[in-house]
Amino acid sequence: MNGAAPRRILAVDYGDARTGLAATDWTGTIPVPLPRLEQRDQAALVAAIAEVVRERETEVVVVGMPLGSDGTAGQRAQRTAAFCRLLQAALPIPVVTADESFSTDEAHERLKAGGLKAAQRKRLADSTAALVVLERYRAKPRP
Repeated sequence: MNGAAPRRILAVDYGDARTGLAATDWTGTIPVPLPRLEQRDQAALVAAIAEVVRERETEVVVVGMPLGSDGTAGQRAQRTAAFCRLLQAALPIPVVTADESFSTDEAHERLKAGGLKAAQRKRLADSTAALVVLERYRAKPRP
């Protein structure tokens, strides 16, 4: 990466049953949703994400961190942090977090505005939420 901002980013909206994914395209400019993962076993989920990282030549993984409205880390955030540690141990690239507050609500609103019916929104919401996390990460100023 030569000290430059990473171009190839994978965003993860971690969930107990479904995990949404989004990534930048090959040029690092266009964020795109990817198919969600439905592994419930953490080891299988980490392996699936590692495969996506390898296939897409990802430079950084951004995991959505579910913070409370007051910015505190509750039980869900603690589970996500533990998952991040497992993921980091399996990957040769940085794993960072970004605030995912209300990302699922925003995802549903975007999909609804796009005219999708409730069943379609439910199927696409996880990866659209990951897309929101990716956009937030990219919008955040870097040192």
